Amino acid sequence: MEIRLATLNDIEPIRQLNNEFWVYNARLQPEYYKEAEESGAYPKSVIINDDSDIIIATEGDKVTGLIHVRKAKTPPYEPIVQHGYAEVVDLIVSAPHRRKGIGTKLMDAAKEWGKMRSLDYFELFVLSNAKGEVAFYEEYGFDTVSHTMRFILGEE
Repeated sequence: MEIRLATLNDIEPIRQLNNEFWVYNARLQPEYYKEAEESGAYPKSVIINDDSDIIIATEGDKVTGLIHVRKAKTPPYEPIVQHGYAEVVDLIVSAPHRRKGIGTKLMDAAKEWGKMRSLDYFELFVLSNAKGEVAFYEEYGFDTVSHTMRFILGEE
């Protein structure tokens, strides 16, 4: 297995992984997500951006997983302690390759990415009913620091 930064030559397999990810999310929360076809514009925009990267896992010529990480900052408000942090936007491992350590290796690479940029911590968003993913992040060492809550209008 090789872990490396994605290049523009990797857009097609990244596009395919993103499509698989949207199918998965649509099954988890169909009221908020739907299956979609990634055109390739999104991964291209990440790859060419100086403040974000896609790191991929490959086995031979096959891309088996990816992590999209980008630099972020806390809001510039006086009562908020200022931090630069690495935001994990997406972590995707193709279904046949899960539970083989690929996600951990991608997280490790993203951790090094953040350290090289002198960032303070990682932050990510995970669907509440993605129990396996929540368990993975907790096992990796993430702590819950806030909750996103939603109230559906019209259900009173």
